[in-house]
Amino acid sequence: MKNIILIIVCFATASICYGQTKRPLKKTTANQPVVSKFGALAVDRSNGFYYGWSSNYSTLAEAERKAIDECNKKGGNCSVVLSYAGTGCAAYRTIDGNVGTAFGWGLAKTKEAADAIAIKECLKRSNGSNPTNFVWSCNSSNTGTLKEIYNASEEIEVPVKIGNQVWTTKNLNVSTFRNGEPIFYASNQKEWERASREQIPAYCYLNFDNKNEKRFAKLYNFYAVADRRGLAPEGWHVPSRNEFLTLIAALGGEKVAGVKMRGTKGWDVKDSYNFAHGNGDNSSGLNLLSNGSASGDEYGGGQSFKYGVWLSYWWSATARDNTFAYYLDFNKYSEPRVTDYSKTTGCAVRLVKN
Repeated sequence: MKNIILIIVCFATASICYGQTKRPLKKTTANQPVVSKFGALAVDRSNGFYYGWSSNYSTLAEAERKAIDECNKKGGNCSVVLSYAGTGCAAYRTIDGNVGTAFGWGLAKTKEAADAIAIKECLKRSNGSNPTNFVWSCNSSNTGTLKEIYNASEEIEVPVKIGNQVWTTKNLNVSTFRNGEPIFYASNQKEWERASREQIPAYCYLNFDNKNEKRFAKLYNFYAVADRRGLAPEGWHVPSRNEFLTLIAALGGEKVAGVKMRGTKGWDVKDSYNFAHGNGDNSSGLNLLSNGSASGDEYGGGQSFKYGVWLSYWWSATARDNTFAYYLDFNKYSEPRVTDYSKTTGCAVRLVKN
């Protein structure tokens, strides 16, 4: 009897061992298929104080929506400034809500490397003030190769301080007034002429070509500048005639300010009189571009862009009378001047901080 029991036990044990050797092995984590995950950062671009994060979302749309929602809940008017996929970290640095656009972000495989980028970007906008606020977020490991999908760093304004003023370093490029209402877009010469005749606040692009938007932004008539709905974002305004004169004085006066104000490219294009202002050294940081202008119907013909790209104007907010207003341009000696011309002219716009 004992021998029979022993045989049965051995047979059962052998069956168990045999069964275990035939079972398929479970896949280890390293062998599991890679599932892409997405993350995003949303910021109120007007100050950087409000921000929202997301990570480990299955789709890019979900990640961006979550980041915007989190930012808006804090009180901001937010949009996505960074989105990414894969294993890695995003870091964000800012100072406080009173510094303006003093913020920056970075993306890297580790949060430390991402933070180093974020600090560098923030210092560009903080006039040297070190950012102390540090937040970060990471997608999980094994979520694919890190890939940057969208980065708005080049779109963010980096203001420059000149004397006691703080100026934007890019031309204004808004299509709505401060209250969200749209500005009329003149897509061709006839529409621009109609806006001039009817005194409609309007904008257009250089040579009516929207491909020029990226480099030169928009050209506005004075009716858009003077509109009560506000052309400039909150915290900024179109400079007055006197504020332009203060800027020129702070840069050493008319004789030397022109070279400091103009960018290093584009100003050597000659006009029909074989004249060119000459490139500047941009030592002021303003980087004024030779972005052309649009002529309205002040001569009865509505000759848009009759002066070409070599003559560039920037509106002030100061009107001379019912027909003319003041703007900044350069005279034949390449010196900056504040003079007046028809309100129907299409000019670029720079802003000064309130």
